[in-house]
Amino acid sequence: MIRKLMLGAPAMILAATLVSATGAQAAEPATCSANTVFGIVAHGGAMSKRIKEPGRLAIMKAALTKARASLKAGASALDTVEILVRTFEDSGKFNTGKGAIANAAGMVETDASIMDGRDLSAGAVASMTAIKNPVHAARLVMEKTRHVLLVGDRGQAAVEKLGAQSVPPSYFINNKIKDTSDAEHGTVGAVALDRCGHIAAATSTGGFDAKIPGRVGDSPLVGDGVFADDNIAGFSATGHGEFFIRYNITKDVADRMAYLHESIDDAMDHDIHHKLADLKAEGALIGIDKAGNIAMQWNSAGLYRGYATNSEAPIVAVYEGPTQNKRAQ
Repeated sequence: MIRKLMLGAPAMILAATLVSATGAQAAEPATCSANTVFGIVAHGGAMSKRIKEPGRLAIMKAALTKARASLKAGASALDTVEILVRTFEDSGKFNTGKGAIANAAGMVETDASIMDGRDLSAGAVASMTAIKNPVHAARLVMEKTRHVLLVGDRGQAAVEKLGAQSVPPSYFINNKIKDTSDAEHGTVGAVALDRCGHIAAATSTGGFDAKIPGRVGDSPLVGDGVFADDNIAGFSATGHGEFFIRYNITKDVADRMAYLHESIDDAMDHDIHHKLADLKAEGALIGIDKAGNIAMQWNSAGLYRGYATNSEAPIVAVYEGPTQNKRAQ
């Protein structure tokens, strides 16, 4: 599959040229309109204990409102998840981008990933110290290199050459060591199903506060912190990243759906409320399957989360509230 980036309004999507087994070529339309079903689900991190709400829900609801309108107009899932995650990165209210929390040396290191469910293409960056929008850098890796993951100062230099915007250390508002007993070590992410039936997922984080410099969690790792496959579902994770890496949580959930024919709810329940919980590891997943069913599950005190679909206006919550959308018919 050859992917070309279509520039312009959010409703413009990536056009692709599909080559059939006979060699005939057919171009996808510039916008998605084949299906009526679409959806977007997002998270802003899992919470170890209840905290005073700092305004994240309003940002999340506004972002979901825009995403829903874009998907309705035919935007691609890939464009939609990137734009939504960039909104969180720019807000300074989440542990990502401008609001990323510092490591043990008092500096910010960010990680991000993005995945296209059409052909399992993926891009990621890790240990970025000066990138304004890590999720955009991840997409540049996916679309402009032959690699999946670029890390550290040399990886940062590479994505800057590709067009990723850099910022000075003063841009990051939390570039100082915080109390490690803080309640949040969260991440942000989004998963979308567009009207072409394509699924995309993205995850972005500043990682654990006071982490060892150079530590990389699950967020930039395919099958751990992010996964998307048009034939199954898409996921974004948050929580204790080391456990998500060791148990390949997002890929494991997708495999349970594919091979055990479990629903998205049952597959996520197994990994979040049994596998991780049995290890005393906090974590959360959001996801959407190929039919438009959305699930949001966590084993911590709460999860900043929200969703919107073709039939439901944006709904956001932290503690009490929905764990799934109205089931697709």
